[in-house]
Amino acid sequence: MLGLAVGNALAVPTAHRPLQAAPFPSMADGPYDRLMGGGPHQLRKGQVTEEVHLACCLGHSLRDFKRYDAADALRRYRAWQPHAFDVSEAMKEVLEDCQAGLPPLGSGKRVWLRGHRKAVGAGSLARIAPLGVYLASDPKARTQATLEDSALTHFDPRCQLACAAFTAAIAKATTSGADLKAEDLLTAAESGILLAGAALGRSAPDYVQEVSFASSLLREDLARARDDDPRLYGPDLHVHRAQHAIHVAFRLAFWELLHAPTAQAALIDVIHRGGDTEVHGAVTGALVGAFHGEEALPAEWRKQVLEALGTVKGPLWDVYHPRHLLSLVPA
Repeated sequence: MLGLAVGNALAVPTAHRPLQAAPFPSMADGPYDRLMGGGPHQLRKGQVTEEVHLACCLGHSLRDFKRYDAADALRRYRAWQPHAFDVSEAMKEVLEDCQAGLPPLGSGKRVWLRGHRKAVGAGSLARIAPLGVYLASDPKARTQATLEDSALTHFDPRCQLACAAFTAAIAKATTSGADLKAEDLLTAAESGILLAGAALGRSAPDYVQEVSFASSLLREDLARARDDDPRLYGPDLHVHRAQHAIHVAFRLAFWELLHAPTAQAALIDVIHRGGDTEVHGAVTGALVGAFHGEEALPAEWRKQVLEALGTVKGPLWDVYHPRHLLSLVPA
């Protein structure tokens, strides 16, 4: 949970910038090697953005209900909007649809269909890690909850299955012992795709072709993550372009897991490659944090994230602050 927040906060000054970086497999570095804040909204050091705010919404819901409840999660996502200093376009469109008088739980699907079934980004992937932690020991419940939560805002099967693979990897990391290997998380992710693909195929029979196609693409992402060059600077998949954002975030996180020597090195590399670094930092941070553990993150980074906004009263501290996520982690 701290990896999710730290990666997101670290990325604030580089978000959506087309930074030039060393080609893979060299690790990128540069001046953004500490929490600096800033960005277009002049955030404080250690302050987090949409991805972590929504993860907090999900975490509060899990803690209060002792299970996943889609209606409650969506209610909390909607309640967050008035307090947000920025809302991604994909999330904004879904929230606007929720106000249209139609059933809110169908908004993600309606937005996807209106958009000609295009993938709508990696926003659900960036918030979904709490399900991997809270439901780590219950694969069936975790898979169903992950699919439902992604579908609230990112219905495309690529998004839903990526989230299921990701929470399966997080669950593997949090339930395994000291002999855990990075490759074990990719194996868990592959199993997550199979389990979720079967479940989604049963619940959405009209989209079986899309589910099959999504499964093949995500398995390809995991295969490329094993290579020295994950091919994220190509004509189709590029770290600086929003098109196919779900595949960039997913593939990059698993590449960092396998190739970066430390959690710190992984996050430094991610944020110096530019693009949607707030999402990339959150996703990669959650994955490498789960694998390497809290102590692998620099103490100063953890301290600044947990203390950010501590002198400020209001929802960003009281409700949407990453310290609330720590209660989901088993003692």
